[in-house]
Amino acid sequence: MAPGQREVCRARGTAGRCAAAQAALCKATAGHRLLVLQLGGSSDSLGLREERGRRSTEARELSTGLRRMLLDGLQQAAAASEERRELEQLWVLFLSALELFLQDLHRAHHLCQLFSSQRGDTAPLHTGLRGQQGGGPTPPPHALSLEEEMEQVRAMLVEMESRVNIPLWTVEATQLEGTASSMARVAQEEPHTGPCCRVL
Repeated sequence: MAPGQREVCRARGTAGRCAAAQAALCKATAGHRLLVLQLGGSSDSLGLREERGRRSTEARELSTGLRRMLLDGLQQAAAASEERRELEQLWVLFLSALELFLQDLHRAHHLCQLFSSQRGDTAPLHTGLRGQQGGGPTPPPHALSLEEEMEQVRAMLVEMESRVNIPLWTVEATQLEGTASSMARVAQEEPHTGPCCRVL
C-alpha cells in the first residue's frame, strides 16, 4: 500500500473510531441527564446521587478520549479531504454534547443545593412513591465535587475551542450517517431524555 493510501485509511479509521466514541458519549450524557432530572423528586436518594456521579465520571472519561482522538485525526487529515470534513463535523457535535453536559452539571448543582442530602437518605418530596434508597457503593475518596466536575468540563471546552480553529459556520449542517443513526438509537433507548444534542 502506498504511503498516501495508508494515510487515507488511517484517517478514515480515526473518523470511524471517533463516531463510535461520540455515540457512546451521547448515551452516557443522556443517562446522566435522566438522573439529573430525578434530583429533588420522589426517587431522589443517596444511591441516585452516587449513580449520577458515576455517569458523570464515565462521560468525562469518554470526553477526554474522544478529544484526544479528534485532535490527532484533525492534525493528520489533509485540509481539503473528505476525512477532514467528517472529523470537523464530529468536532462540532462533540462541542455541542459537552456544552449540554455542562448545562446538566449546572442543573445538578442547583438541585443538589436546593435539596440537600444532609438530612439523611430520604427523598425530599413525598408523593406516595419511594425510590430505591441507598444500597449503592459509596463514592471513592477521589470523587470530584460538582464544582470540580463543572470546572473540568469548562476547561475542556476552552481548550478544544483554542486548540483547533474550526469556525462553526464553515462546517456543513449535515450529520455523518453513522453518527445520525447512533444518535437515533440513543433517543430510542433513552425515551425520557431525547437526542443528546437537544436542549430541554
